[in-house]
Amino acid sequence: MKRQACALCVAILVAGMSWSATAGDKEEARQLFDAGLKLMRLDDFAGATADFERSVALYPTQNSLFNLANCYKALQRYGDALAVVERLQRDFAGKLKPEIKEAVERQQQEIQPLVARLTLETVPADATIRIDGKDVGTGPTLALSLGPGDHQIEAARLGHRSQQRLVKLVSGAGRTEKFVLEAEAGSLDVRANIAGAAVFLDGQPAGTTPLKEALSLPPGKHVLRVRAADHQDIERAVEVQAGSRQVLDVVLIAKTASAPVAAGAAVTPTAGLSVSTTEAVAPKRRSRTMRVVTWASLGGAVAAGAVAGTFLIIRKGQSNDFDTYNDLFGKTGLTTYDAKRRAAIKNMNRSAGIAIGCGIGAVALAVTALVAYLRDSGGDASKTTMSFSPFGLGVAF
Repeated sequence: MKRQACALCVAILVAGMSWSATAGDKEEARQLFDAGLKLMRLDDFAGATADFERSVALYPTQNSLFNLANCYKALQRYGDALAVVERLQRDFAGKLKPEIKEAVERQQQEIQPLVARLTLETVPADATIRIDGKDVGTGPTLALSLGPGDHQIEAARLGHRSQQRLVKLVSGAGRTEKFVLEAEAGSLDVRANIAGAAVFLDGQPAGTTPLKEALSLPPGKHVLRVRAADHQDIERAVEVQAGSRQVLDVVLIAKTASAPVAAGAAVTPTAGLSVSTTEAVAPKRRSRTMRVVTWASLGGAVAAGAVAGTFLIIRKGQSNDFDTYNDLFGKTGLTTYDAKRRAAIKNMNRSAGIAIGCGIGAVALAVTALVAYLRDSGGDASKTTMSFSPFGLGVAF
């Protein structure tokens, strides 16, 4: 009770000091600070600790850190209290207010004899350390200040078996604990198409197929061999990952006696050997009819393209003549002008239609020539059909 009364007095003293926080997170930190003071007056140090921790996380000040250290001390969390005091001296070195500096030094002297020193060493070096369910850091070496009493310590790393240990600490004493984590074994399930085949792992017998259970292997590379009478041996290099499960299917192939192979006889594939045969195909003979179709279509495409181009040029000339005539007589309103204008427009439309039609015909004939050439030369045109169109042979894909 005396300790709690002392902490309460210090809290009231700190509450009267100036507060430098402003808007945003600083304002929220101040509100949490005030709430923590109220809880300290009610001797609710656990609740006050939560408010001060959040306030310090948002915006640490001399006042909030000092009050947090007092709450830890009241809860007999001496290691946490000493850590906050050391942080206060480190972060505000040379800036501590005289009254806080004196109180901090006095508090440090009171807490140090109560703290137990714990040094943790881990293998592997990056194992994670948890103390009383809270992460405190990673190895290989971690020095901590904790309160006296029992503490549950756990070291863990992915792919390794975690270790838990209950450690009893004594005030003012130091202790070292070392955690050596074993890598989790991987498993290999070997399946073969032959029952009774002998399985060897790294040169040592491991059973016969079918295996009753998967092989448990340390992480790393291993050599597996499967052997059966009158069958070819199978050897595989496998790499096992910690905590993984792998399945290996092995197909044993029967041995065959060597014998001459007669001409035209079928060849039996052996283990690991894939055999394929290819029949000789006589060159395809070109068709005279298809050659005629190819060249005729190509010639027609060129001719149709030339006609289309000619009528495009004629259409351009008719358009220019119409524009010139329109500029000269368009404003007179003469009846003869209207008749000539309509006749000129009709001629231009006719020329444009002929040009477009011939262009389409040229494209159709060109495609026909291409398909005829592919079919005659053995190209991949087996899925094409041809039909007659107004402009020659039409092609449908």
